[in-house]
Amino acid sequence: EQGQFLEIIVKLCKISNCLEIGRFTGLSTLCIAKGLPKNGKIIAIDNSDEFLPLAKKYWKKAGVQDKIESVIGQGVDVMQSYIDRQFFFDLIFIDADKNNYPNYYELSLQLLPANGLMLFDNMLWGGDVADISNTNLQTKIIHKLNKKILNDDRVDFSLLPLADGISFIRKK
Repeated sequence: EQGQFLEIIVKLCKISNCLEIGRFTGLSTLCIAKGLPKNGKIIAIDNSDEFLPLAKKYWKKAGVQDKIESVIGQGVDVMQSYIDRQFFFDLIFIDADKNNYPNYYELSLQLLPANGLMLFDNMLWGGDVADISNTNLQTKIIHKLNKKILNDDRVDFSLLPLADGISFIRKK
């Protein structure tokens, strides 16, 4: 369901230039790439190449390998390098280390033009974010980020209860 959502959002919004933080097995990358136009591109960043052969196998099988560039590196560092080089993206999808979610949020705002989209995965965190007594560090980080985004005048925000929660954010 999440993959289909990503694909249709890319198609509906006529997105052609995407950034993904946290490629893992490449499933989200594949779904986003399927929604891209023929000349569209997604750059998928991950700090490991462990699952890259598996990802490439399915990207090729789906016929989208030419739309995908995989970058190995730390998300914060790669994003900062794109800011330094004045790269911009229509959509940024984030599903990586939760401790860096607040950093990814701020960096993404610099990488998106007005009306650009930012999507964060796992923002319900198994429902744990609703329990304010939960002291788990990652849970607290996600809860705090949800509150920050909700009150951020720079964006429009909706937390969709799809899969484990997707924050759907439009930069104003």
